[in-house]
Amino acid sequence: MTSWDRRSPAQLAAGQRRGVRTQVVDAVAPFSPWWRARLDDLGIAPDSAATPEGLRRLPAAGERDVCPDGDPRGAAALVLQAGEGGYALHADGPRLRKALRRRLVRPGSYRAQVDADTRPSSYVWAGLGLRFPVASTRSDLDLVARAGARLWQVLGLHSSDVVVAALPAGERTALAQALELGALAAGTPALFTGAEGDQLARALALLPASVLVLPAGSAARLLQEVHQAGADLGAVSTVLLAGTPSAGERADVEEVLGRTCRTDPAVLAVHVPDGHRLAWGECREGRAETGLHTYPDLELLDVVDPESAAPAESEGGELVLTQLGLRGTALLRWRTGDLVGAVETTACPACRRTVPRVSGAAAGALVPELALRSGMRAVDLRAVAAAVAGRPDVQDWRAVVGRSGRDGCEELLVLVAQRDGSDAADVAVGVARDVRAVAGLLPTQVVLLPRGGLPAAGRTASGRLLLRH
Repeated sequence: MTSWDRRSPAQLAAGQRRGVRTQVVDAVAPFSPWWRARLDDLGIAPDSAATPEGLRRLPAAGERDVCPDGDPRGAAALVLQAGEGGYALHADGPRLRKALRRRLVRPGSYRAQVDADTRPSSYVWAGLGLRFPVASTRSDLDLVARAGARLWQVLGLHSSDVVVAALPAGERTALAQALELGALAAGTPALFTGAEGDQLARALALLPASVLVLPAGSAARLLQEVHQAGADLGAVSTVLLAGTPSAGERADVEEVLGRTCRTDPAVLAVHVPDGHRLAWGECREGRAETGLHTYPDLELLDVVDPESAAPAESEGGELVLTQLGLRGTALLRWRTGDLVGAVETTACPACRRTVPRVSGAAAGALVPELALRSGMRAVDLRAVAAAVAGRPDVQDWRAVVGRSGRDGCEELLVLVAQRDGSDAADVAVGVARDVRAVAGLLPTQVVLLPRGGLPAAGRTASGRLLLRH
């Protein structure tokens, strides 16, 4: 059989068609309360959404669609809920035959197989604007581990490596789980410390780490701290930056490594989009030049306009993903909050893997964490867009986030050019009210401008969203 990362476009397309049909018809439609209700509300039969083309006609959804009142308990409806009878009706052939064969040997083994495929046994935290748990079954964890072994191939890691991961210890994340299971599947020793410099330094004093996993935003500082603490970084051959590092963050890390390491470690990014459980990585051959490598038989990727969730008409937009083969929490056309430049489908020019690659990714850019005067708050700019776009009294608008020159706090401004004939006070009050109802918070200020008076889009990530001042 052709390797997972060397398949032709025709093989990839055929595999995705099979995966989409199995996921939609045999798993999600019969067993997910939320997705079943959504398909019914849209008047879409599962069979018509069971191809990549049919699936793309489904409106993209995100956490605010699942939990419109902000209550994370609503996300439980995303979890597949199958019993023994339903499993026999809808399980794909190989899984069902395996369960029936086991029942011939041990009467209770059929139930064990059903549990492995349908009963949540592990949870990680997800969500950007609100936090909710994402469930995995035992079969899901096996799939995450197999994907992790693939990740090791892309990163150029081996069983002889030793991984030390300085990831936050307080909250179980999908990335930490994916790396832990990937190391287990690849036979690589791994130690997960907290994200503080002293914790990492103590670990490096005990283990000859060849691979360091560091949060992208604090990686340079952590490397400097452990070097000053006397830790030996001479054996480090790979530094994995958790997230989607900026060019400046990469440059800072490489500058510190140039001063503290005798070798020239590869600096690569690893990332799990919000809600997903599979980690993507940059190939060792291309490093930061070729994008995050994905798994075409385990997921379907698309890019939409972040304001309207309609298919993107030009390059760049919000990344939308559909999971294939995962049986705990199931996600179809899920809005990740990540802004991306493109999803490349040609073979990687560096490693020649024929897998889709995500370039120009900015993790969670559409739901930034802001230090507002009321405290730290994740602001879902997609919800702001939903509240303002299409209002009959608004000619044009723009969401602006940035730091106040008065007290240094961050703020959310909504700039509005009102239509002729509308009342300024009514517009300001209506926009503020709708933003609060949809996004869950009041904007710092609604700024009314004359028609055509909006400033030019300066530092923008997406059209009218995320303009910084």
